[in-house]
Amino acid sequence: MARHAEAATVRTQDGSGADPGLTDRGRTQAQRLADWLAREPIDRLVSSPALRARETLAPLADRLGRESVVDPRLTELDRGATHYESIESMRERGREAYLESVAAYRQDPGLPALAERVDLALSEWASRTPGGRVVVVCHGGVINVFACRVLGLPIGLFLDAQPASSHRFRISRRGVRSVYSLNETAYLERADAESSSPG
Repeated sequence: MARHAEAATVRTQDGSGADPGLTDRGRTQAQRLADWLAREPIDRLVSSPALRARETLAPLADRLGRESVVDPRLTELDRGATHYESIESMRERGREAYLESVAAYRQDPGLPALAERVDLALSEWASRTPGGRVVVVCHGGVINVFACRVLGLPIGLFLDAQPASSHRFRISRRGVRSVYSLNETAYLERADAESSSPG
């Protein structure tokens, strides 16, 4: 699983759902993620319907010459909201806004349903790809609830999933789940250096 790359802050004026694309930095992050993932054999590409997730997966799909599949079960809790701002942006604005957002998410009554649909989706993709590798690009909350399920933790937020970070899980043919890695980001160091350089 991978979290989408850095996305723009968006507020819609017509009441429609905010669905931002990637920032310039986010597009560079998506390319670095593709460079890293393309080193391994990949059998399926799956994305959340959100534009930021689809744009993150696009460079890898282009590299492999393969179509990606959109799975609506991988959407975040804020799907349809008229405003989108990343947790990183909130943190930069101040500790108070960040802590309020995290607290609200942890208390959201929709978390159990999110965990159920994400679990169902990932179990289904694993069963369709026995012994294979599936790349799923989604959201921080989606990654958190699945990681909680695998680790036997209460459903909530415990992992600060970074933009374009990778989180690897194994699901056996018998359905046994295990964590292989969480929050891999070393491949993004070049993207961060380029985005901070002058000119």
